[in-house]
Amino acid sequence: MLSEKSQTLKWREVYSLAALNAAVVISWIAYHEYQPVLMKNLGITHLVDFMIVAKAIILVTIPPIAGWLSDKILQKNGKYLIIFTVGIGATAMVFMVVATLIGTSDVIDVSTIVPFMIVIWLICMNLFISPANSMIEAFAPAKQLPIVVGVLFLVTELLYALEPVVVALVLFFGDTLTFIVGGILISVTGFIFHKVSRDEVMQRKSELIANDRVKTQTPMSYLAIVVVGLFLGLGKAFLVEFLPEHFATRFPGFTEYEGYISFAILGICAVSGFLISKKVSKSNLRKVIVSSFIVLAVGVGTMIFSYDPYLTLIAALIIGAGFTMANISGLPFAIRNLSVRHVTYGVGIYIGASEVITGLFEYMYR
Repeated sequence: MLSEKSQTLKWREVYSLAALNAAVVISWIAYHEYQPVLMKNLGITHLVDFMIVAKAIILVTIPPIAGWLSDKILQKNGKYLIIFTVGIGATAMVFMVVATLIGTSDVIDVSTIVPFMIVIWLICMNLFISPANSMIEAFAPAKQLPIVVGVLFLVTELLYALEPVVVALVLFFGDTLTFIVGGILISVTGFIFHKVSRDEVMQRKSELIANDRVKTQTPMSYLAIVVVGLFLGLGKAFLVEFLPEHFATRFPGFTEYEGYISFAILGICAVSGFLISKKVSKSNLRKVIVSSFIVLAVGVGTMIFSYDPYLTLIAALIIGAGFTMANISGLPFAIRNLSVRHVTYGVGIYIGASEVITGLFEYMYR
């Protein structure tokens, strides 16, 4: 039986995780802004394809590996935050190393070491993602998980929607200072999250393990999580990668608006996801997910075959609706169908699966 304390929603922990996710989003925006510039300045543009493929492979494979390691360490040593701590510390350190290398690039040749450090940074960034996000089960009762995801979704997607503003700040800071600020953001928010959630996580984890909701983990549970992750990634890929390219090639007169349309829809998704999260928490998650699949399929099909810019915009809004529904219900669905002993691994699989189609689209539209 779970204690009364374990049945309450821990907002302090939720806000600290939201702050960490915000730091991650800002870091990714900075990476996407400066990675091509760095490679051009260092004369290593021939490695662009390699970096895109390496990033895609890392985003798909590292979260499940980190999750599996976290679960194994928890079962063996009773410690949950080791992989998370290593990931946070290593990411901050690599940020500082890259900042130093950029600052000395005029004096010494760093063209060989920088690509290597970027790959290490990508790995480190993905070490703590699944351990951090799987902790939400210790922050709220199972029925309220969509509300927690709604808060996280609001923060992350609003930042992506405000990417032009973030990019302007990044350009203002310059490359070296941006990497220093990125390292500070990750280390500070990671430390706060660790400090705030450490005792709470271990207490609730112990209770959840003693009252495990899933006694036997089956391959079908993982398959369902992969499918949900793939559909979630499909929605994000069409909004972020496909839509701007689609507008640019099919509707040349709207070229100047292509990026802003994606940002605007992500902003709408962020707010609407937060607003529907309470309703989703009272709904059957399986039905919500199936509905999101249908909505996504309708939106994707309409967008692909549309030759009218306004119909394409309507299709993008439909995809946004499906993407939002899948986001708010997907992670809670994954957690509810996973044993507490395997939840971090399962969440890692879910996160990795959600990056597959985005990685393919990024390579196609490079």
